[in-house]
Amino acid sequence: MNLLFFLLILPLLGALVCVFARSMARGVALATTLVTVWLAGTLWISYDVVAGGYQFVERFAWLSIPGFDIALHVGLDGLSLPLIALTAVLGVVAVLVSQREVHSREPAHYATLLGIVGAVMLVFSALDMILLFFAWEAVLVLMFLLILRWGLENRRYAAMKLLVYTGIGSAALLAAILLLAISTGTFSLLDALAGIGSISPPVRLLIFSLVLFAALIKMPIVPLHTWLPDAHVQAPTAGSILLAGVMLKMGAYALLRIGGPLFSSMPAWMAPLLFWFGTVTILYGALVCVAQTHLKRLIAYSSIGHMGLVLVAISAGTIGVVPAAFVMVSHGLLSPLLFALAGVIHERTGTFDIKALAGLTRTMPVVAWSLAIAALGSMGLPAMSGFIGEMASLSAAIVTFGMLGLLPVLGVLLTGAYTVLLITRTTLNAGHGAGGSENGVPPLPFIILFFFTILLGILPSLLLVVLSTLG
Repeated sequence: MNLLFFLLILPLLGALVCVFARSMARGVALATTLVTVWLAGTLWISYDVVAGGYQFVERFAWLSIPGFDIALHVGLDGLSLPLIALTAVLGVVAVLVSQREVHSREPAHYATLLGIVGAVMLVFSALDMILLFFAWEAVLVLMFLLILRWGLENRRYAAMKLLVYTGIGSAALLAAILLLAISTGTFSLLDALAGIGSISPPVRLLIFSLVLFAALIKMPIVPLHTWLPDAHVQAPTAGSILLAGVMLKMGAYALLRIGGPLFSSMPAWMAPLLFWFGTVTILYGALVCVAQTHLKRLIAYSSIGHMGLVLVAISAGTIGVVPAAFVMVSHGLLSPLLFALAGVIHERTGTFDIKALAGLTRTMPVVAWSLAIAALGSMGLPAMSGFIGEMASLSAAIVTFGMLGLLPVLGVLLTGAYTVLLITRTTLNAGHGAGGSENGVPPLPFIILFFFTILLGILPSLLLVVLSTLG
């Protein structure tokens, strides 16, 4: 048993201990997530970038039926390793934020958080398609429970909407997995993808279309996006952190991992289709943000726009894989940072209304300026991680689609517009900041996220050297 096995099993063991630990659940959850960060960091350092490919592979036979073997089969490559590390970091942040916000049914809350962390990690490392789908569904169910039990006043509506929308996407993914397994005779992800050449073109198109549909819902992409703003607005802060940080990335991951090997054999119209879906999503998300007055909903729509950028990069084919993955990791740091700051603002002022927060620097200066810097980072401020991924993705689109590739740049301009509006309305406008105080707010969650987004902005090679193994 290698370190990856222990990394995957640890959150599940921690969740089980939290259920029985009662008053010690906070400490157990924090200790568990800190150890997962240490294990993820050790795996990162140990990953051989020269050799590339899948490493730390572990396989345990589980179920053997005529024609198919289903196994507990896991491993990490240059795509899954950064996402595993991101999940580990966000697990710590989610627990730290919850220690400030959650004061009821704490053992169940921390058990649910750890369950989500463990299930997401399993999605990113599973090399058996049934195992991947099991983890995919576990994330959905646990996020549904997190919003339903610890969300705000309209949490039931938001939780059910999440369940219905993403449940439909899950059904499409299951259909794709079964069709791929039947066509290749195996549930092994690597063996099935290696055997796609034997599948007829119409069946390959159907499999890719099913994976694409599941990904468009999970990312989400316009017009399949409407579940996300409601889920974010009603979710507890820790839920929004994990939802924006890693759950949305599951859709793009499935598209890259399962759909990627199929993409090169798709009809010529498929790449432009993905490009237009992504471009419309970027522009739509930015336009809605310009008119938005609800802070958390604005951040949610900005997430939709960034996932549109990921899709644009993916549509560029091979040259877009590394930029797409970089945006996924960068957004996985910046969006949770914005949601964490929004959570503090709501806790201390009692409102998400941007107009009511005018003059926030009077009462919460550190939080207000942190929100401004994080928003600029999300816009693509140089020296922060958002700049690298954004420029690389737009460059890949221009190389692939020529002048049409400039259309997503309009989204960047609109992003600048709503970022300036957000900063002026909350930080620069005269007002009283809706009352409240930042005294006693633990800074550690914000420091962690700022540290990593600035680190990747200044030293992008730390991530690029791992992602480069995908080529």
